[in-house]
Amino acid sequence: MSMEQNENGQQEEMMNVEKTVESASENNAQQDNEMDTAQIDNRAKKKHKKKKHTFNRRAFRKDSYSAAMSVVVIAIVVVLNMIVGQIPSKYTEFDISTGKLYTIGDETKKVLKNLDEDITIHYIVQSGNEDSTIEKLLNQYKDNSSKIKIEKIDPVTSPNYTSQFTDDKVSENSLIVSSAKRNKVIDYSSMYESEIDYSTYQSKTTGFDGEGQLTSAIDYVLSDELPVVYYVTGHNEVTLPDAVKNRIEKANLELKELNLLTAGEVPSDAAGLLLDSPETDYSKDEAQAVITYLQNGGKTLILTDYTGKEHTNYDSILAEYGIEVTDGIVVETDSDMYVQRPYYIVPTISASEVTTDMTGGSTNVLLSGCQGFKVSENVRDTLDISTVLSPSEGAFVKTDPQKMTSYDKEDGDADGPFSVAVTVSEDVSGTSDEDSDSSGADGATTETDNAATETATSDETKTTQLVAIASSAILDSSMNSMVSDGNYTLYMNAMKWLVDTGDSNRVSIASKSVAVDYLTVTTGDAAAIALFVCILLPICCLVCGGMICHRRKKR
Repeated sequence: MSMEQNENGQQEEMMNVEKTVESASENNAQQDNEMDTAQIDNRAKKKHKKKKHTFNRRAFRKDSYSAAMSVVVIAIVVVLNMIVGQIPSKYTEFDISTGKLYTIGDETKKVLKNLDEDITIHYIVQSGNEDSTIEKLLNQYKDNSSKIKIEKIDPVTSPNYTSQFTDDKVSENSLIVSSAKRNKVIDYSSMYESEIDYSTYQSKTTGFDGEGQLTSAIDYVLSDELPVVYYVTGHNEVTLPDAVKNRIEKANLELKELNLLTAGEVPSDAAGLLLDSPETDYSKDEAQAVITYLQNGGKTLILTDYTGKEHTNYDSILAEYGIEVTDGIVVETDSDMYVQRPYYIVPTISASEVTTDMTGGSTNVLLSGCQGFKVSENVRDTLDISTVLSPSEGAFVKTDPQKMTSYDKEDGDADGPFSVAVTVSEDVSGTSDEDSDSSGADGATTETDNAATETATSDETKTTQLVAIASSAILDSSMNSMVSDGNYTLYMNAMKWLVDTGDSNRVSIASKSVAVDYLTVTTGDAAAIALFVCILLPICCLVCGGMICHRRKKR
């Protein structure tokens, strides 16, 4: 029993020793594993540190290179901007606006090219409130002449600056043009044209007149004297619209009224004379005063109208210069040359000195109730008469339009051809009695011949110039709108031709439209369009459709 116990005790001891050995082995192995893991971790950390150190150096080199290249590129851009900034805007900016608002015309370029005095344009505007259209326009002026200087004046920091030029308040974005002789203020509102839209009763901008106002101001501040144009009153004449008055004044022409009955003669300082279709006839003395003025090299623009009354004395002015007035109104027979009614005519524009920019079909003129002009049979050789506007050869004159029942030609109506606008010029001199005694057209009075002898006293040769238009509708604003300013353009061209013969060179630049231009469609064109759209085009579509269906059925 005791032996068995001893054996069991030994076995237990042996087992305990084995467990102790195994436990020690496991502990050693765990320690070895922990040591190996620690070594691996340390190696990984060292390797990671090494790698991290290498990445930072490369990133630094990359960042340094990028920064250096950025500095170089920025420097190049700055230098290029400085170089480009010195290039005139006419080479770096392009005007793609419909009305070429930022582009100056040939007339302005001619004025700038001939500048021999310094001009300063003071732009009154607070920084940040500049009108981009005006600013670009000013750059065009500066780029085209070294004589132009632009000064931008902030009215907030310099509130009293404009007082040296004018006592009136100057609105923001206005311009002051100054020279050594005088200065002129161009108010901001005058550079934009507007009108009332009667469908909404709101004002809308229709045109930009910046170039016209600015070039006119430059011409004004350089002019020694301003020509005076007189318009005759006292016979219920057609009133000059404000739009036309503004254009005349913009051309640096001074407008003054003249009553021939009280004045007795045309003033000696008259650069031109306007006779705007009187309702009542002139007296013989008034008509003679105009003829005397013309015989001394005068310049006159005459408008006529059918009124149902005799204008014997008024018509004698034209008769003296070879023009006969057919009493009545012109009726057009060519449907391509009238609008709505045969007496609303769109005449042919002939090449002349007053239509240089209007020929070629790009511009139309619309007149109503025109009288007819014919050249007299016995006209003196010294007269140079040119047709400016004419209806078709088939047009005729209704001699009694108040009793007109149809637009067809009837007995008593006058046959054409006629003109409805003409120019007349004649060189006059006081050296020859024969010239002064020469008779004018039929109907010229003996008083006229005597006056020619009395007034032609100078050896200097002068040129008489006359423009006659057979309808005052040339001044009607609604008709002018229908032909996109064609009527006013012709009127101002006539004014410019009359006054441009002296030493002064008048500047008259029309405003640029920012509105949609009207399309003038004559009655003939309207009929042709209707025929094509309503008849020919549908027929063509039906024929093509039938042919296609027939082919498909055969397949």
